[in-house]
Amino acid sequence: MTDPKDKTTPTVPLEKELQEIMKLVTMFTLLGAALSFLFGREPGTLPDDIIKELAPSILRVLRVMGVGMAKGRRGILEQSYKDLPAKEDEEVYLRQRVLTNQLEQMPLFIVGTFLCALLVNGKVASILSLVWVVLRRMYASTYKRAGGKKLKQIGLAKFTVPCYFICNTMVMAAGIQAVRGYVR
Repeated sequence: MTDPKDKTTPTVPLEKELQEIMKLVTMFTLLGAALSFLFGREPGTLPDDIIKELAPSILRVLRVMGVGMAKGRRGILEQSYKDLPAKEDEEVYLRQRVLTNQLEQMPLFIVGTFLCALLVNGKVASILSLVWVVLRRMYASTYKRAGGKKLKQIGLAKFTVPCYFICNTMVMAAGIQAVRGYVR
């Protein structure tokens, strides 16, 4: 809970926050509809070769090894939990944030990619997935090198915001394609 007297934490009225959410939902719906209608297969049909359609879209989780290696370099793996410093080493913290954010996006990415590949178009899903992977890699590299910088100076939004657009658009495209198949 934020202190109303605390001027360092800006608060957004609930009504404005709901309006912003509805704008995003509308935008993702329109983008998803564009994918479904422009690139979607015949509604109610599945691809002839599901493995071929899904294989390019199944990707690996990134940055797991980087966190462990950073912890190893700092000697953290040889310490017990009670002996760890109150504040993590900056390199370890930044790599941990990269991993955490990656894992936060993975459910939406995996579900969106799978459904888009299966219901809409495997090639479109794999191209969007490739763009997502490249952006996430750029995000990870930028964040890892952010030591000593203020969060505003790092510039992570230019990588992570498009990733959310890609994931949400694939989910909406799959949803619209499913509805198109149902009403057909």
